[in-house]
Amino acid sequence: MLNRGPPFPCDAFEVAGQCGIRILKPDQHYAAASRGRVCFCPKTLKMIGRAHGADHLRLVLRLIVESDGNASELQMETVIAVSNVVLSNLVEIRADLFDDVDLGAMRAWAQLVKPRNCSTVAALTSALLLIFAGPDIVLPAPAEPDPAEERRREILRKSRANAKRRRLRAALQQGGEVPAIPGI
Repeated sequence: MLNRGPPFPCDAFEVAGQCGIRILKPDQHYAAASRGRVCFCPKTLKMIGRAHGADHLRLVLRLIVESDGNASELQMETVIAVSNVVLSNLVEIRADLFDDVDLGAMRAWAQLVKPRNCSTVAALTSALLLIFAGPDIVLPAPAEPDPAEERRREILRKSRANAKRRRLRAALQQGGEVPAIPGI
């Protein structure tokens, strides 16, 4: 859901610092993996900040960090999925939105069950939207059948039934005696 408009001026390190988040290089992951408020995906933060601005990035980071038990979930997939949920405009954004959701468990679930042609981010975004917006908003309503299409199918069904009767009658006539067939 990243737009391709002109880039916003955004310093991801400054925005993260305002949210109380330290950004480390990915090769330092082993040292602080269990601590909260540590992010190892600076490129993702820069990408979101440049695409949507510092205010959007700040909102996304605060939604993750300030929710109960999710401060250590500043992973690339989670940050992008939360950004997609905010951008979808299908969910009312409030401070306690992610309090009841374990984003780490949701990310692990999305990595395990993602369809073949689907990324973890897309699976996680879809799951979060289904939880918060509900399936009646996220999933499209089934299209009502077109009356012309229904009429065409009925005509096709009747013509096949008539063709089957004609073939049966012709086969019986070639064999000699034609028994009475109900409905013919």
